Amino acid sequence: MTVCNLSIEMGARGGIIAPDEKTFEYCKGRPHAPKGAAWEAAELYWKTLFSDEDAVFDEELTFIASEIEPMITYGTNPGMGMGVTKSIPNASQVEGGVETYKKSLGYMHFNEGESMIGKKIDYVFLGSCTNGRIEDFRAFASIIKGKKKADNVTAWLVPGSHEVEAKIKEEGILDILTAAGFTLRQPGCSACLAMNDDKIPAGKYAVSTSNRNFEGRQGPGSRTLLASLLVAAAAAIIFPILTLPVKKI
Repeated sequence: MTVCNLSIEMGARGGIIAPDEKTFEYCKGRPHAPKGAAWEAAELYWKTLFSDEDAVFDEELTFIASEIEPMITYGTNPGMGMGVTKSIPNASQVEGGVETYKKSLGYMHFNEGESMIGKKIDYVFLGSCTNGRIEDFRAFASIIKGKKKADNVTAWLVPGSHEVEAKIKEEGILDILTAAGFTLRQPGCSACLAMNDDKIPAGKYAVSTSNRNFEGRQGPGSRTLLASLLVAAAAAIIFPILTLPVKKI
């Protein structure tokens, strides 16, 4: 779902991944799934949803996931991202208009060459249609378990559905979240598109697991840093400036 959704951000008119047996197993027997003969017919049709064997692609890309470090965005479109240990690139290093690039950094109050590590954040948002699944909450919980939410961070954790919410409670994830100082919100879009009360205030920074970071996307004047749920979890529990103990002589 995440890849299909974000393919639109890359300029595609649609995004699809051929369904497999795991997909069918997940869908079968669910409340709105076809039943009996209708299911069999639907499954036969779904198995035809793949690229033609003689399809010609303009370009084929292969990524080795283990070689990709955790990422975060620094600008105002999803493409303006980098590894968390890297520095914000200079305008001469990026494709596209220099003025547009500098305008984006100006909106975010960032500068070329800066590191993202150590920057102050105000909000963390876990949710949206791309990252509100039970697997996401399991991973988030694995990072924050036994730790505490940073006092300077407001965290909004929003399940993608009531079914996900129920599983969070059944699996004991809610207990882990509560012990760490987090609260669970009602399922929905929440801060992803700021069409409700869940808006990031102007000038505030939000590490968000949603899929868009355009100007004002999460609220007028808000500044969004897109990241994975694992990066969001780390940002929520680690203070921007670490205080090391001073050894007395």
